[in-house]
Amino acid sequence: MSRALLAVAFVLFATPAQAEYFDAIEDLPVAPGLAETAPGFSFDGAAGRIIGANASGEAQPAMIRTFYAETLPALGWAQSPGVSEQGDLIFLRGRERLALTIAPQPSGSALRVRLFMRPSLLAD
Repeated sequence: MSRALLAVAFVLFATPAQAEYFDAIEDLPVAPGLAETAPGFSFDGAAGRIIGANASGEAQPAMIRTFYAETLPALGWAQSPGVSEQGDLIFLRGRERLALTIAPQPSGSALRVRLFMRPSLLAD
């Protein structure tokens, strides 16, 4: 199933109609209770591409972890067992690696998102 079809199915069946997505990562929803806090960034290099985004809000860390663990598989992501050394939740999809860092804040949580894409082995 194509990514576009998965994204449409996700919007229709897995999230409320008001779901928002990160500006820099078009097919990654922002967890309920969070809002994107600044423009994302993108860096392309010989080793691949990195895209980043940040969000914060009243959502609690456990709710954010549960949201992404239940939502991302519908978009083709598989959760990597455990967490990284930095405490990130890690998801994998093809040549992509998604790292979610959730930090508790006094009034909720902050979320840092990093998407790493390895270059294709085929020359263009």
